[in-house]
Amino acid sequence: MSHHLLHVLKHGCVLSKDRGFLVCRGEDKTENRIPHEDVRAVIIAARGVTLTSHFISAILDSDGIILHCNESYQPCGITAPLPRVTDLRAYLHQAERPARLNNRLWQHLIRGKTVNQLKVLKKRQLKSPHLELAIKQDTFDEGNCARRYWQLYFPSIGWVSSSRDRKLDNAPNKMLNYGYAVLAALCHRGLLVHGLSPLLGIKHVPRFHSDPLVYDMMEPYRPLVDLMMAEFMVGEDISMKAWCKKVGTELREQRVTHDRYSLKLMDAIDASAASLARSYAEKSSELFWVPQLS
Repeated sequence: MSHHLLHVLKHGCVLSKDRGFLVCRGEDKTENRIPHEDVRAVIIAARGVTLTSHFISAILDSDGIILHCNESYQPCGITAPLPRVTDLRAYLHQAERPARLNNRLWQHLIRGKTVNQLKVLKKRQLKSPHLELAIKQDTFDEGNCARRYWQLYFPSIGWVSSSRDRKLDNAPNKMLNYGYAVLAALCHRGLLVHGLSPLLGIKHVPRFHSDPLVYDMMEPYRPLVDLMMAEFMVGEDISMKAWCKKVGTELREQRVTHDRYSLKLMDAIDASAASLARSYAEKSSELFWVPQLS
């Protein structure tokens, strides 16, 4: 099973494939190798990187995904495997857009997100009575819960703002955007592998340059990136390059709770995607699994 995130931060390098290995050659002629079947995602966060066709086909043949970033480390596109149908029932039922099932699935997702947000706050030695009450109710106001969460979260990491705005170009928002984008690439891959269309969302609706189901799938995983950010901000080096390295490492090593055991984050995303496909196939939200922070 592939289990590595290849984070490319070396400017001007050449990525190729040679006898079962992915090869990264720098301008200084240094060379690094890794078995191509071990790579689940490649994040290109450097300038002037050359990808050979052999490298790209090797990644896609093993169901990997490539995330491309611009000079400001902001994701701008992906190279993904071809869509496929693994269970015809799951695909057809997803295409039907079943309102009642999607509503139940969304409640699972957003409740899981709120539980994980509470765990992030607990690790920051904070409490939110509003979020604690919300997860006990049948339905709750997601927008208000998110607002209360950010009002506590940002000051806890030493940031003056108390609101989240993905369009702002300040350090925390910019870094969160990057972390979420890498997370989105892994979710995108998981959905394709398990035969679901990223364009047919549970709650999010289609819009320009968006994959609604990816955004839905990400919701309970976002707090894991928030926790990474909180840990990162107390370090000596809080540069964007250092953040890219931490995201690559933590998304590979972070673990979440699954019943009586834990899973690495990348495997948990696949488990969520597989359970979502089963939920659509059987038209049962009870089969859907969402993660909890360990």
